[in-house]
Amino acid sequence: MKKTTIAKAVALVLTGSALSMASATASASTTMYNTFVVDLDPEVVATDGWTYDDGPSKGTSTGATLNPWLGTVGGALPFNYTGKSALNWAAHITNAGDSLTISAADAATNYNGAQVDIDSGKGAWQDTSSSPKGWAHNVDIGLFKSDVTTKVALTASFLNNPTAKFGITLFTGMDTGTGYSHHVNWNNPPTVPYTTSNPFRTTGVIYADRKINVDSSTAFEFIAEAGQIYSIYLGGYRGSPSWLSNRDFYQLNIATSPVPVPAAAWLFGSGLLGLMSYGRKKKQA
Repeated sequence: MKKTTIAKAVALVLTGSALSMASATASASTTMYNTFVVDLDPEVVATDGWTYDDGPSKGTSTGATLNPWLGTVGGALPFNYTGKSALNWAAHITNAGDSLTISAADAATNYNGAQVDIDSGKGAWQDTSSSPKGWAHNVDIGLFKSDVTTKVALTASFLNNPTAKFGITLFTGMDTGTGYSHHVNWNNPPTVPYTTSNPFRTTGVIYADRKINVDSSTAFEFIAEAGQIYSIYLGGYRGSPSWLSNRDFYQLNIATSPVPVPAAAWLFGSGLLGLMSYGRKKKQA
């Protein structure tokens, strides 16, 4: 059993090295943004992030067209997205060690002064009501993909209240369905457990992990598998009695680093090389 475990670790090392080498010539890591803007005052009560220009009708209106995206080829939806869920941003990592920032300022800097809605509410992930819950109406949703297996650390802050805390939920996959609703509460156990997959009537959004009290120094960390698309849902954690008040623009920092390799894997790998070398010498003798 130990040999099998160590052998797998060595295989991971070799695979990771090969992927890192292959990614050396890949395009640079990038942030992408939905251009659907409701209002650039975050205190205005409205839902942003719709992928069609008919908003909450989600493309069902006659003549509805897709909202163009920044950072994608031809303004297409990121990662061939086909769902009806609201979607605010996407991030693509090509090399372990790269870092990205999701924010309105990042969009303006990278896309010629473009204005985008990157905001949420301080009770969106979970509020401080007598029956704490969150609301899809004010949760921001992003997609994340890495070309290489990497460790990811997410930190966040609101612009006008940098000490506020966030809740972040990580899901594998992205919405592929038609049933998304932004008038649904979540994170309301036992009615809606924290671990609920497809909490907003989506399809293919599978719960993976979560963390509360994320801020500019307390990170939510996870291992992103190469090629896997993740959905990231975030909002304020108990900073308000409801999703409706204390809305604000936010900044999400994405830092990546190589996946740590157990020392035993390196020792085993060195041992294998030693045995191979010994075998060659013995054969030559």
